[in-house]
Amino acid sequence: MKKIFKFIKMFFRTLYKLIDFVLITPLSRTVYFIGDKLGSKNGNFDKFFNNPNTLIFISLICAFAAFLAIDRKVITLVGNESVVLTKVPVVAEYNEESYVVEGLPKTADIVLMGRKSDLYLAEQLLDEHKLTLDLNDLSAGTHKVNLKYNNPIQTLDYKLDPSRITLVVYPKVSESRTVTVDILNTDKLNQTLVISSVTLDKSEVIIKSYKEKLEDVASVKALVDVNALNTKTAGTYTLENVKLVAYDENGTEISDVEIVPETVTATVVVTSPSKVVPIEIVPVGEVASGSAISSITSNVTKVTLYGEEAILDEIDKLEVEIDVNGLSKDKTYQETIVKPVGVRSMSDTAITIKIKMESETSKEFENIPIEFENLDTSKYRALAGSADETKVNVVVKGVSNVLNKLDKEDIKVYVDLSNLEPGTHEVPVMVTGKDNKLNYSSRTTKIKVIITKK
Repeated sequence: MKKIFKFIKMFFRTLYKLIDFVLITPLSRTVYFIGDKLGSKNGNFDKFFNNPNTLIFISLICAFAAFLAIDRKVITLVGNESVVLTKVPVVAEYNEESYVVEGLPKTADIVLMGRKSDLYLAEQLLDEHKLTLDLNDLSAGTHKVNLKYNNPIQTLDYKLDPSRITLVVYPKVSESRTVTVDILNTDKLNQTLVISSVTLDKSEVIIKSYKEKLEDVASVKALVDVNALNTKTAGTYTLENVKLVAYDENGTEISDVEIVPETVTATVVVTSPSKVVPIEIVPVGEVASGSAISSITSNVTKVTLYGEEAILDEIDKLEVEIDVNGLSKDKTYQETIVKPVGVRSMSDTAITIKIKMESETSKEFENIPIEFENLDTSKYRALAGSADETKVNVVVKGVSNVLNKLDKEDIKVYVDLSNLEPGTHEVPVMVTGKDNKLNYSSRTTKIKVIITKK
């Protein structure tokens, strides 16, 4: 009410100044001008207009005439118009502990119609406009309810959009659900850090809504935001007021489910797991005929990896491949160390590799046993087709000083039996060696293997 009285006071003060500026002041100047011109000729006229009460009476008459003009809508100040108040909040009144209501509008529009002055007043009093839905007497079921408006400016007509709401009232039920953790913005965490664990102060919460809606809830998650940690070092951190959100089986948020409590407190343990692994240079291709690699050196021999411990445990080395196809003289390579999938950071990403070449020699190693690889030994057994196919001779090519350091035990000969069914199969013989500067080949390129069921 204080706002209304203040506005009315301001309105009449403005109206008085307007009348004074438009009517009284020009009229007074006109009267004085006429009196000045006629004063010397007609003394009575001069006395009449010099009387102090004369101008007061004239001003009152003009003010009354202006009031009649406004009241009778003679001037445009009071012309009929309309304004729309958009997105006015709707307040629903019902027993929220016992019922859930679907179809409640959050806002509605109000169309106000009337005089300009009243519309102006209505626009200044936006906080006074109230829209309500009284649902206190409704039971479970579908209902049509009229939207109510308090209409603080009684001289205005109005229309509501919407004016009648169709609602469905359900009895509220509750269930207990286990809370899981969803970590947001993990890419914003320092790359040498990982979140190793998150513990919530509540493992279960109560969700409330109507029965069919609760059946849609597949999970309730606590959204732990890495940005809220605001940390650059490992340690234990506490996050309060962590938001809880209900999701359906497709991962879509269900907003109209009440969760008690609405938030939880999370204890977040941030660690910095790391592992040092060696770099292995792998030549790819065949060097020029008559040439061999005598040495491979690099400025990086090992790197430190940062990431989840489970991922680091699976990594024993990092391989860097270099193309040596047709190589016959010394060469320097600038290569990129590829970061393994799941590793967040590593100490080096680039490497310089130097290859030295010399003349090629060869050496033959006899009777290297053949190993069977990738056979499901729980179901099958494998035998060589003949005694001669259990061992092979291997020719190794390289520079003499490297060859002289190679032992027979450093050479591995095998056949790959993956995806083979019982029967007789002809498979290629594969050879690898401990020193990748050397080239290995088997005198026997294929053997027969007989696979049987156990």
